[in-house]
Amino acid sequence: MIDIIANATSGKGNGKKCLTAAVSYLDERSIPYAVHETYAVGHARALAERLCASGADTIVALGGDGTFHEVLNGIDFDKARLGLIPAGRGNDFAIGTKTADLDPVRAIADIVRGEPRELDYIRVADKRCLNVVGTGLDVEVLLKTAKSRNKLSYVASLFRCLLKFKPYHVVVEADGETKEYDCIMVGVCNGSQIGGGIRLAPTAVADDGKLDVIIMEKPKHVSTVLVMPKFVKGKHMGKPYTHHIVCESVKVTTPAKLQLDGEIYELDFDASIVKNGVKTFGRSGTDK
Repeated sequence: MIDIIANATSGKGNGKKCLTAAVSYLDERSIPYAVHETYAVGHARALAERLCASGADTIVALGGDGTFHEVLNGIDFDKARLGLIPAGRGNDFAIGTKTADLDPVRAIADIVRGEPRELDYIRVADKRCLNVVGTGLDVEVLLKTAKSRNKLSYVASLFRCLLKFKPYHVVVEADGETKEYDCIMVGVCNGSQIGGGIRLAPTAVADDGKLDVIIMEKPKHVSTVLVMPKFVKGKHMGKPYTHHIVCESVKVTTPAKLQLDGEIYELDFDASIVKNGVKTFGRSGTDK
């Protein structure tokens, strides 16, 4: 039995199209399933908790990264395995890590095929994060694009925020070392991209048991706005204003809010990797 938690309104209608394609695939093969549509913030998490409590063993999250985040935080991996069908506008986790096919038929086929795979997730307090935990500029951009998170709006808002954003002081503790920075953002990454294709941590791998910490300072000898194209394409790595730390846990002292998978929280920024914490399904690369 496959239980699908679906945000049919995700991706400007993409959710509904993906759901139709997925259930058609299951109907054609007489594979039993149930669809549970979400209707409010937090509903997907509550559905995942209820389904696990009632004995579900395969729970599929169909929607964008926000839907993935909610189901991730509601699922009990001792009882169920998580399938992913990307149906948002950006689909940053799926695209950046190639862990789920963007074609809904191939995605559901991989889930039905049932090859087990394990991925990591980031833990912050009692919250799980699949893709990126961030603070600073990315939070400001998310707040401004809350009603329109497509790539164009995110990049346009990023440009506007860069013009006004003032660096803030953070203390970063990782691997037994403590360093201080005046930065514009800190990203702790399991996945490699945010904002509909901005390659924040192009070397991040979602199953290596490591966090990729990206600390961006304000460039000293060039306008921050001129750096933006490099940032979008992932070419900021190795530049003097970019610091990259690979570790298993990190603590960032900051008064700012955090974003986890694009959702805003007020939490202490104390993150650790949970290796093989996500029980999911492997990709075949072909439709079956």
